[in-house]
Amino acid sequence: MRKFSIRIFTLLLVFFLAFTSYTYAEVSTQDQDFYNELADIGAIMKYITDNYIDNVTYEQLKEAALKGIFSSLDEYSTYFTKEEFSQFERGTSGTFSGTGMVLIEKDGKIVVDSVIEDSPAAKAGVKSGYIIKAVDGKSVEGMKLTDVVNMILGDPGTKVKITFDVGGTLKEIELIRQVIHINPVSYKLLEEGIGYIKITEFNENTTANLAKALLFMDKNNVKKLVLDLRNNPGGLLTEVVSAANFFVPQGIVVTIERRNEKEDYYSYLTKPKYKLAVLVNKGTASAAEILAGAIQDTKVGFLVGENTYGKGTVQSVVPLEDGSGFKLTIARYKLPSGRYIGKEGLTPDVYVKNVQYTADIKFAGELKIGSRGNEVKILQKYLNLLKFNAGPEDGIFGPKTANAVKELQKKAGLSPTGVFDKNTYNALLKMIDSLNNKDAVLEKALELLRNM
Repeated sequence: MRKFSIRIFTLLLVFFLAFTSYTYAEVSTQDQDFYNELADIGAIMKYITDNYIDNVTYEQLKEAALKGIFSSLDEYSTYFTKEEFSQFERGTSGTFSGTGMVLIEKDGKIVVDSVIEDSPAAKAGVKSGYIIKAVDGKSVEGMKLTDVVNMILGDPGTKVKITFDVGGTLKEIELIRQVIHINPVSYKLLEEGIGYIKITEFNENTTANLAKALLFMDKNNVKKLVLDLRNNPGGLLTEVVSAANFFVPQGIVVTIERRNEKEDYYSYLTKPKYKLAVLVNKGTASAAEILAGAIQDTKVGFLVGENTYGKGTVQSVVPLEDGSGFKLTIARYKLPSGRYIGKEGLTPDVYVKNVQYTADIKFAGELKIGSRGNEVKILQKYLNLLKFNAGPEDGIFGPKTANAVKELQKKAGLSPTGVFDKNTYNALLKMIDSLNNKDAVLEKALELLRNM
């Protein structure tokens, strides 16, 4: 096999040297066996390109080989093609040139999920729920979300025409692309003395916008804060350390441990000014876990919610000359107490989980005193869930169930007959929906902060 491997071996050798800091002479003398193995791989690739039944290129094989190499390491080490690396960089930088629409794929359609404030799309009146039908006259039917996004992105000052389906009517809007800065920080007052800050990711804009949020809190004499890190996937280490300097007392925020060295990152805050309740869930990961863990370890706040994701490693992002790149796990981190997160994640100080209820009750006719069966049992379950106290869920519609129905009817503004009719059924569904919209995690955090 080696007799026809010289050419492909040379190509792979050039590629390999782009990944390493060793010189050719050093590697060839220290690890000649590695080059022999690499030559075998090159020979196999050559054989494939010469004999595979369909056309295949070296570029295809190289990309597939690199994808395989990185997937064999750990779940966070990844090779990116040019297109993938471009998208990845946009996600971490927090800045891109486009129209300001956040798009999702839903039921095979490309739908506007939200619009960034003060963006070209917002100024043109684009709303959540608009369906994209075409970009610059080209239909997007059957296209992937990433392909549509790439069609809309472009240089600042250039124009793009987007055709929307708005309630069944086609509407074409011309937008002028501009540089969009994604603000991952939102904030508001919850009540007197208690503020709320949500951080959706740690991109290059996080610290500056967090500073603005805290200035707002200080102007409103806020001393207690809800810091919402739910579904925050992480981001830049430098940004989360900067954010920690607003909350974590003087000392180590996180220690990054590489193969042969370690580095401590510090907070220089002499006196924390806020009492903190930090909201977390299984979507809280990586850099977000660093901030939440540092707050928990230094006891300047408590965690409310569910166990976090458990991403205790750090990745280095390396761009390559052809526009592709890779992300490689290079370190683990430990929190101020010396603990590692591993895959277990952080355990909240107060465990609370938001529950979504599915209304599996159907209206099959009126129910009243004397009614029996599974429909009554399901009704009793939901009446009890809504705190109307229907008594035992035994499937027997007695006086207690009737009284519970009357209480529901009073609350809904209906005549309190005690008979579960169609109007009462509709009122019940609305109450279940409102129950799903309640944020039990936030409510618990507020309760705890009020008592501090």
